[in-house]
Amino acid sequence: MHASSVMAQAAVLLCKAFIAVLLLAAGGAKLADLRGFASAVRLFLPPAVPRALPRTLAGAVAVVEITTGAGSLGLPRATWLNTAVLGICGCFLAVATIGHARHRGQSCRCFGGLSRSGFGAAGVARAAGLTLAAFAAVASVPVQAVALRPAAQLGLVVVGLLVAGAAYSAAAAVDGQRGIPGLR
Repeated sequence: MHASSVMAQAAVLLCKAFIAVLLLAAGGAKLADLRGFASAVRLFLPPAVPRALPRTLAGAVAVVEITTGAGSLGLPRATWLNTAVLGICGCFLAVATIGHARHRGQSCRCFGGLSRSGFGAAGVARAAGLTLAAFAAVASVPVQAVALRPAAQLGLVVVGLLVAGAAYSAAAAVDGQRGIPGLR
């Protein structure tokens, strides 16, 4: 096997792992700040929607991110899952672009309470980079490069869920500090 082939496989696997962990962290942080993320979701809905819809959609987005991230981490060969990740990243790009055009400066709450930036050109660039990485991650790699035993797959899913839990805890802690005078 050529060194360039090994490097290409490593790049594909790195893209897969990076995006999976990012999805897990983003989903976990969103779950800790559903009210805040729902306010960002509300920006993209017509004013007449029922009050509960933005929060329901926010929760669904967070759960999809965690589920897809954990699945992608534990099943790196699942082509359908890699395609779903690409679709999710494409949605990120669409939301970032529309947010930049219509809601510039308002918080996207992409990482729940951990988010500090608003919709803008930098967010569009980050989303475009993620979409390119997801496109690269769809590339197939030899079976031996991702041949994982079931115990290793389960271990990766558990570690992924721990990442989501850590992001949840961090976002909840940040949100809790905002409510304490002098700790902003």
